[in-house]
Amino acid sequence: MKHTNFFSALKIAMIGMRELFAESRNARIQLVIFLLVLIAGFIVDLNRFEWLWLMIASAIVLVLEAMNTSIELLADVYTQEFNLKIKQVKDIAAGAVLIASIFAAIVGVVIFLPHLSAMFPL
Repeated sequence: MKHTNFFSALKIAMIGMRELFAESRNARIQLVIFLLVLIAGFIVDLNRFEWLWLMIASAIVLVLEAMNTSIELLADVYTQEFNLKIKQVKDIAAGAVLIASIFAAIVGVVIFLPHLSAMFPL
């Protein structure tokens, strides 16, 4: 179905986001972590470049989780039976999310560690 205007396309995208968080436990976990990072960022008063890095890293994780969930749903529509190629596709998509999550965690440590060290000197 083709969407004729921006607002109808936006509505469909919002429905897609709702479906993502309804379907994927991992997406819900990642959303909670993202919200905690936002709160922590306000507490330690991040600068704009730190915010930019955190937003980019977080967006990459959430976007890849959405793509991973989409791939899994589409593959499950194709067949519920074991298929080695489908397993490989699903595993690779999950691996992409893992890579992004590790990157995001490293970004978080690099950004928050100096702030936390200043707040709680050893």
